[in-house]
Amino acid sequence: MRMSFVALLRGINLGARNKVDMKSLKGLFEEMGYENVRTYIQTGNVIFDNAAYDVSAIETALREKYGFNIPVIVRSKEELEEIQQHSIFAKEQVYIMFLANETSDEQQALLGELVEDEFAVCNRKNIIINLSANYHKTKFTNNFFEKKLGMPSTARNQNTVNKIMLKM
Repeated sequence: MRMSFVALLRGINLGARNKVDMKSLKGLFEEMGYENVRTYIQTGNVIFDNAAYDVSAIETALREKYGFNIPVIVRSKEELEEIQQHSIFAKEQVYIMFLANETSDEQQALLGELVEDEFAVCNRKNIIINLSANYHKTKFTNNFFEKKLGMPSTARNQNTVNKIMLKM
């Protein structure tokens, strides 16, 4: 059964670094056999339909094509719908940290001690946070969560998640 997914690429097209052309990226996913491929904005959101996906194969293909490591996190349409339905998602300055792995009970307890803003962990692998300050002025950025949890993650704001959902 075909499902809709989004591959969230970490750390591309940031200023002059790690440039990835969206048309080229779309073509790479099509070459890998993914169907109905479309991209959304330059930060690396690749929406596709397929029965399954292989993150390791995607990361390898990206490294071979672009010459640098690009962490990839994939979420299904159903997972994004669950995030959208969370009560925090409807608030003002909401960001979602999409984590590469599930959080342990210890990691979740650590977050409870360190994070002062309202947040929730959804399915142990998505942090929905309502920031009390602008994203560029808060300490609760993607880098904060990556360092504290010791795993790759990538952040998207509420608007971006909503727009991705419209394309799925």
